[in-house]
Amino acid sequence: MTAATTPDVIEAPVYEGDPFAMESLLDPHKADGEVREMGPVVYIEKYDYYAITQFAPMQKALRDFRRLGSGDRPFYEDNPFRPKVLVLEDPPSHTLSKSVVMSVLSGENLVKFEKYFTAEAERLVDELLADGPVEIDAYHDLAVRYVLKVFPDMLGLPEDGRELLLKFGEGVFNVFGPASDFQREKLALAAEAQQWVEENTYRDRQDPNGIGAQIYAMVDEGKLEEEHARQLLKSIFAAGFDTTTASIASMFRAFGDNPEQWQLLKERPELLKDAWEESIRYYPASRYGGRAAYEEVVVGGTRIPKGAKILTMWLGAGRDPRQYDNPDEFRIDRDMKKGHLSFGFGIHTCAGNLIARLEAKCLLRAVLERVDSIELAGEPRRAVAYQAFGHEYVPVRLSPRR
Repeated sequence: MTAATTPDVIEAPVYEGDPFAMESLLDPHKADGEVREMGPVVYIEKYDYYAITQFAPMQKALRDFRRLGSGDRPFYEDNPFRPKVLVLEDPPSHTLSKSVVMSVLSGENLVKFEKYFTAEAERLVDELLADGPVEIDAYHDLAVRYVLKVFPDMLGLPEDGRELLLKFGEGVFNVFGPASDFQREKLALAAEAQQWVEENTYRDRQDPNGIGAQIYAMVDEGKLEEEHARQLLKSIFAAGFDTTTASIASMFRAFGDNPEQWQLLKERPELLKDAWEESIRYYPASRYGGRAAYEEVVVGGTRIPKGAKILTMWLGAGRDPRQYDNPDEFRIDRDMKKGHLSFGFGIHTCAGNLIARLEAKCLLRAVLERVDSIELAGEPRRAVAYQAFGHEYVPVRLSPRR
């Protein structure tokens, strides 16, 4: 990207609709796809922000973290659901925060987690299939039950109250958007959960064997301030549960809609990793992220002025036909070397992506080893949210292998 000094640079086309109207929230692939096809950068007049919409320009823009920074974004106001670190930080503070999180979510911990995640996934699937073919809700009975067990255990959270993480997600993924009755209702529903999370991020609430205790140990080593440690732990709470459950449930919805892809995975189990990556390209758990233009920049030949606030539209970019052949098809043998942006990109790639990937692949492997077929057993229901994309109900029929 260069300064806007050449005649090839254009002004962003203006979108006069409302990306946050209920019609758009009910079908974000349609809404965000229409905006994407207007151009690589589109000005959203109603809310005075710019949307980066297409894959390649977005990926390039996300590399330019010095000029397109994370210290501001549309709809940003202080809120107890909004963590103050990682997502809304620029280097050098972001560098420190991310290094701390990566140190506890990788390496030896990741090896330990894989063994535990695998055992819990196998236990759950065996329990579900104990009496033969079964109809379940893949969201509540599979994704939520599994992640609500392994993720809080990993953190060292108490058993009592952890179900409130479901409601906490309602706050986290609806605070990043315009004020409305819809938003106020979601935040009110999440208030009790927000208090539970706040209470369980303090040092004295941490299990000695959990991730929280490891983060607070860095305070004792002089690497962090106490409140910084607490905010980092809160960031992990905010990012590590809702998106993972949404992604896992959406993956099983994709297989239910495309049973031939499940048969292909049975025939070619080496595609398991690609199957997961394809599912989060196809159904990203987060619709968008945010940035701010610290200087005037050009993205995809389009000028973004200094001071502009920006949304990076992950969900629309996941089905960009300039990047993917037949992007609206779910194909587990797709060449995933092209990657996706569902975990972000660049220095702000989701710090918990290794854990999310590990949880999902351990569960998918357990199901693959035990399930002959996955079929939809009813009509799935999409969850409605500003930022999150997922399902609140995914009825599937699982038939065990003989």
